[in-house]
Formats: sequence, structure tokens, C-alpha cells
Amino acid sequence: METRISAVELAKLVRDTKKKSGTDYLIVDVRDEDYKVGHIPGAVNIPSHDMYLRAGELINKYSHVPQVVFHCALSQQRGPKSARIYREIVEQRLKVSPANDPLTKQRIQVLDKGFVGWADTFLLKEPKLIEGFDREKWDAL
Repeated sequence: METRISAVELAKLVRDTKKKSGTDYLIVDVRDEDYKVGHIPGAVNIPSHDMYLRAGELINKYSHVPQVVFHCALSQQRGPKSARIYREIVEQRLKVSPANDPLTKQRIQVLDKGFVGWADTFLLKEPKLIEGFDREKWDAL
């Protein structure tokens, strides 16, 4: 099972100007249309229903990234399931790859309380931690 990371801990990475999304960490937002309502800066959007088909693409592109964090709206179903799918495909790859494959050191995590928890934590006090926020659409969800 994947470990959880809090919004506060993940925000430290996002705020750190020495760290870069896609290089030092990767945030994978598996929400569907609600991604367009607002998202974490630097997040990659791969809807959960596409994860099985696109996990290999993610692994190939980001195998060098030491920390991959998945989330959905609440991180109760889609986020954890997507993280599990990703992890299982990583494990399959590691069975046939060299011992020095960077995936051996990659941490796979799930954002605790998902994007809703992220927004509850940062929307009012640090809105720059939410890109593309649309209040009208958010309230309609």
C-alpha cells in the first residue's frame, strides 16, 4: 500500500524554488473534468479511467523522479487505485530491469484528503498554490 503525504508536506515541495515538478517530484491528478476547476501547480492530469493505459507512459517519462504523488478529489478511491496501478506496473518492470534502475528508489504516495483537502488548506491563505481556480465552477461541484 502506498504511503500518504499531507497537504502541508507536499506544499513544502511545491513552494521550494530549488525543486522542480517533473524532476524532483511529480504530482499526478487523476480527476476528470474537475481538474479544470483548479489544480496543484505543476500537476499532470491523467484521469483515473486512463491510468492503466497510460501508466507505462508515465513510468517511462518520469522514472528518474524520486517522488510521485497521486490524488483525486478526496483521495479515497481514484487516487489510491491509480497509485496502486502505477506501483504494480513499476514492480513488473523492476522484475526485468537492472538493479540500478532509478525506479527502485521512487516513492509512490497519495495526497491525504485529495484536492478538496488541499483547497481547504490553501485556497484562502495561499491561493497561489491553486492554479486555474474557478470559484463559480468549484461551488457548482
